[in-house]
Amino acid sequence: MKKRICCVAALAVTASVALTGCTDVPNLSDNDIEMISQYMAGAVLNSTDNYKYSFKYDESILVPTPEPTPTRMPVPTATPEVTGNVGGSGSSGGSSGSSGTLSANGTGNDSDSAIKVNLSEIYSISGINVKQTSYDVTKSLVTQYSSITADKGKKLVAVSFKVKNTSSKSRNVNLAGKEVTYSISLGGESYGAPLLTIAEGDMQYFNSKIAAGKSKTGVLVFQVDSSVKVKDIVVKAVKGNKEADVYVK
Repeated sequence: MKKRICCVAALAVTASVALTGCTDVPNLSDNDIEMISQYMAGAVLNSTDNYKYSFKYDESILVPTPEPTPTRMPVPTATPEVTGNVGGSGSSGGSSGSSGTLSANGTGNDSDSAIKVNLSEIYSISGINVKQTSYDVTKSLVTQYSSITADKGKKLVAVSFKVKNTSSKSRNVNLAGKEVTYSISLGGESYGAPLLTIAEGDMQYFNSKIAAGKSKTGVLVFQVDSSVKVKDIVVKAVKGNKEADVYVK
């Protein structure tokens, strides 16, 4: 029995020498090394009388693992550069487009095509007249039920309006429901929309009952940098394609 073990061991040593000798042998993969090790161990154990079971090695390592086939990625189609009018021509887009410049609300620059109206026409409430009356530049604005303070390095520009009922009956005047947007420009430069405040008469929330022949005060509060010169004030009110430029005095 010892002779058989010695013979098998000798064969294993001979195989090792043959694999690592001076001849050119390619580098073995991990699977190759594992397969050879299991063969050599199996040969020794299967020749041992005291080993009651035949040695079972993992035959799956005899099946080479196929190399993954590279997947061809689709070549992206180039998107043509859009030039000319944003809305397209009348024949392809359904309507004639405007120039490539977009306004702040995401639509084309339609300032030239907007219908210029006075402030009262923006709201279109029969018997109700709205006009600008005064303005104030301050760090804080205190009204009957609210107090508004400018941020650090800022100042407030509060523009006041008179909302008058010129009819012979009381009217519920809801300016908030008209979905009008406002902005201010000083010295020809725009400074954006007014603050959302709880000031009495804030035009963005104005909804009040006004008796016949009476009026109530509305206000829009804007915030600008302290260094901005407050001159040539223009408040713009826009609803749909209607636009009113209010030159503040």
